[in-house]
Amino acid sequence: MSENPIVRKNDELVPQEDGSVEPVYGKVLKVTPGTEGFDINGMLAKLMQYANMADALSHVERTLEYVVQIPIKHREAFDAGEVFLNQNTKTGVMWPTLYETLENGKRKFVDNLPIKQEEIIHGNPFESMAVSYHNLYMQQQIAELADALQETYQAVRRIEQGQMDDRIGLLMAGRDQIRFSLNASPEEQIAAMAQGRGNLLVAQKQLLQTFKSRVSGFEPLPEGSFSRFWMELTHAGSHRSRDREFTEIQKYYALYLQATQMVAASYAICGQMDAAEQVFLEAEAEMKEIDFGALQTLRYIHKKNTEMFYYHAADYIATEREICLEDAQEYDAISLQVSGEKLLEVFENGRTEEVSESDAEQ
Repeated sequence: MSENPIVRKNDELVPQEDGSVEPVYGKVLKVTPGTEGFDINGMLAKLMQYANMADALSHVERTLEYVVQIPIKHREAFDAGEVFLNQNTKTGVMWPTLYETLENGKRKFVDNLPIKQEEIIHGNPFESMAVSYHNLYMQQQIAELADALQETYQAVRRIEQGQMDDRIGLLMAGRDQIRFSLNASPEEQIAAMAQGRGNLLVAQKQLLQTFKSRVSGFEPLPEGSFSRFWMELTHAGSHRSRDREFTEIQKYYALYLQATQMVAASYAICGQMDAAEQVFLEAEAEMKEIDFGALQTLRYIHKKNTEMFYYHAADYIATEREICLEDAQEYDAISLQVSGEKLLEVFENGRTEEVSESDAEQ
């Protein structure tokens, strides 16, 4: 069995029960049989060409389940002259690793899969797979945000009884430009994305002002039960009117949040992560400056619901920030879940093809 590498990430080591040290990866793309868009057999065949697996597979049992973990960031280190394949433990180079899946859900180290010297020069074949999947995922995220914007916009339009203004028009124009830019060529996409983002940013700021105006203009309910009774008695339907007004304000909050998400996503898909984070941070700061005290008086006529947005307006934006930044991070590794039988089958087929090609050359 080959020597266990000690791999560092953020000065962190993860010791295993058998004394080995498992690499720590920030974000892992998990692929199982049936995962849409991935050919497990083809990926295993590529792995056979990329790494030396003969020694590791001598320990594989057909009836057991295994996980092959493949790091995908070798090329940059190689180009920088930091990768020396025969000095794995000294340099911290991460090789693909084979684990056995145990019944308790944990994993048991089986062996490392050293990279073939001639293959690393050409780059990791799995990196392009991970990048393609990541790009597709980000495009789907933007498409889902566009659909959500459309749905909320229709609700706001019904509230306003069809009276659209500049903020709504710019919002939908920006949304459409960003959505259409996903089909543009790589050279045109960034410019098209920026144009759509510009409209969205203007609309986002206008929506914020409308939202602030609605919140500050909300007349608080009196604290005393008699005062509320008298208000309803002298102005029939005043409680229902407050509820309707709150529903409108809540829709504008949703629209502002969705616009913020889409602006940030447009930066993230272009790799501008600092800008994406700043969009959320500015939105959080705006929410913290708003006084939601008047809205919170709705607790006098409804059971207090601490999950309502006016208790956590900034917190909900912070949560979306964390989700966006995590989704936008590129994958550090691919994890293939496969049976021992499948591993051995692909390896045996690969060896048969090598022998056939060798015979043909002779």
